[in-house]
Amino acid sequence: MPKEPKHSLAARARVLDAHQQGADWEHVAKHNDIPRATARRIVVSGGPEVKQRGGSRAANIKCTPEIEAALVAYVEENCLLTLEQLKTIVWVDFGVDLSTSLISQKLTGQLHTVKQVRVEPATCNSEVNIQKRKQFALDLLKYSAEGAFIVYYDESNYNLYCKRMQGRALKGKRAIVKLPPSKGKNLQIQCVVSTEVGLLHYETQGGSIKMEENAAIVNAVYDAAKTHPVYQQHFAGKPVVIVLDNAPAHRKTEELVREREDLVLLRLAPYSPMCNPIEGCFSVLKAAIKRFLALSHDAMLSAPRGQMTELHMQLLEQAAEVCMNCMDLRLVNKMALHCAQAVAAAMRGEPMEYGT
Repeated sequence: MPKEPKHSLAARARVLDAHQQGADWEHVAKHNDIPRATARRIVVSGGPEVKQRGGSRAANIKCTPEIEAALVAYVEENCLLTLEQLKTIVWVDFGVDLSTSLISQKLTGQLHTVKQVRVEPATCNSEVNIQKRKQFALDLLKYSAEGAFIVYYDESNYNLYCKRMQGRALKGKRAIVKLPPSKGKNLQIQCVVSTEVGLLHYETQGGSIKMEENAAIVNAVYDAAKTHPVYQQHFAGKPVVIVLDNAPAHRKTEELVREREDLVLLRLAPYSPMCNPIEGCFSVLKAAIKRFLALSHDAMLSAPRGQMTELHMQLLEQAAEVCMNCMDLRLVNKMALHCAQAVAAAMRGEPMEYGT
């Protein structure tokens, strides 16, 4: 920032006014503690302002405010542009050759930093999906107000290559983990959680899930909910609401499950994982499974030929069984509280930030 003048602008103006009015300007300067040489410069220049000393001149500035504003507009329109590409665009639009370091400095000064890119589907926040998301939020609130027993159902999968993405190694060396040459089959985990009981039901299965198998799980979830002590004590006579997404395995679920008067299948809107607490629970579960598999390298690599597939699947099932207790009541309610913000935003018809 420019340095403040030693003598105030008002004091310098009084000296100039005295000179213009034919008064003793030297006497005025003395009483304002302004040296005689400084007062003479004020009188000769005809202005009380202090001229800038040093610093850059407008004629010498390559990256003008217009170019800086254009740089911000470029990255806001396309966040994937590199510094070299921005340099070329500035040269084409303004005829100015900026260095990549200067471009980076200017963008950082405008609080535009480099970060991991998230993918947002083009139709995520279309008008149709916003309305579907709003309707889901209204239905969920209605069932909650009616005292229904609400559970959240989804599935995830992992294999032997499920590992932590960061490790420790000597400086200058890579962190290397040895894994089997093939990641093998995926193990599917189907989980159902509730803010009332935590983990209500889960099943594991190798390979993909068919629609009939998914319907059987929904039936099992209904039975598990109806026989749970919490339901019988606090929700007797209330409907069981199962919240599920629109995955391919969930097609025709309404047609394949046994028809019951007190069973409601509530579909999430498209592109709405941020409204489902079980998504956050799966993230915690996957982290626990990665920690478990990090201690199981010997079991992965020492499986004898002819038994690899079976033993590897047993290891994946063991990881799920050991780590499943992380989905407790506290975690489910924590994730539900986090999702409540997205549900409230959906109810207001606001666009969602995908990937949160």
